[in-house]
Amino acid sequence: MYQKLIAFVQVLVAVGILVIAVITFMGQSTGELRTEMQEEFRSFRTEMRSFRAEMQEEFKAVRAEMQEEFKAVRDEMQSLRTEMQEEFKVVRADIHDLNKRLGRVEGEVRALKQRQD
Repeated sequence: MYQKLIAFVQVLVAVGILVIAVITFMGQSTGELRTEMQEEFRSFRTEMRSFRAEMQEEFKAVRAEMQEEFKAVRDEMQSLRTEMQEEFKVVRADIHDLNKRLGRVEGEVRALKQRQD
């Protein structure tokens, strides 16, 4: 019975040593994998930072261009508005003159009608 117990303990110790060896081997291989993944992550992070900086520069350029276009359109609209206001003043003055003349003509027509009656 002791011999079976001793044999069982020896087998148990052998399996434990084998498990420890496998864990140690796996730890080394995962350590290499972990190191490789960290390096890949760092390179990916560096690429993303450069891409982000590039996109920010492009955004700044597009924004500046859009602001220039907006300013040009706004200036054009303001000049068009000023021009239309001037034309409106001229038309309004012409209509005012026509109304005065029409008033005189109506007055003359009334006077002529009254003379004829």
